[in-house]
Amino acid sequence: MTERLEYAYKARPGLMLGGILFFGACAVSMIHAAMTNDRGLMIRNLFLTFSPKGATIFYWCVAAVSAIFVLVAVAALISGLANPMSVYLTSTELSAPKHGFARKRLSIPLQSILSVDIQTVQKQRFMNVYHSEGKLSIAQSMMPGAVAFDELYRALLGKIGRK
Repeated sequence: MTERLEYAYKARPGLMLGGILFFGACAVSMIHAAMTNDRGLMIRNLFLTFSPKGATIFYWCVAAVSAIFVLVAVAALISGLANPMSVYLTSTELSAPKHGFARKRLSIPLQSILSVDIQTVQKQRFMNVYHSEGKLSIAQSMMPGAVAFDELYRALLGKIGRK
C-alpha cells in the first residue's frame, strides 16, 4: 500500500486579487502624477531630491514597476485557476511543480534527496529540497497553509530517515 500525502500548490486567488487592486491603484495614481507633474520631489528618509523632470521619471518608473506586479498577479491567478497543480509525497518520491508557473512537474526519488531545510525570507517560508540533480523550493504561500507546509516537511523528513 502506497501512502500519498497531497496538497494543492497554487497562488491564493484572494491574495492575487488584492495585489491586482493595490498595485493597479498604485500604477494609476503614479501615471496621473507623472502626466500632471510640474514640481520636484524630495524623499527625506532617503535623502533624495529630484528636479521636476527627475520626479516625472521617478513617477513613471514606479508606475511601470506597479504595472509589472499587476501582470505577474494576473498571470499567477490565471495559472492557478486554469492549471491547478499539487505537491505530493509518496513512499518513493516527492513531486511538485518546478516553480510557481510551471506546468511541468519535478519528481524526485526519495533516495536522491541529500538534505532538506526551511528558509525564511521576509516572513515567507520555503522548504528547500537538495537532491542529486539540484534543488527544489516549495513555498508555503503556494500551499493551503502553514499546517499543510509543516505536515509535508515532517513527513518528508520521516520518509528520508531524518528527524
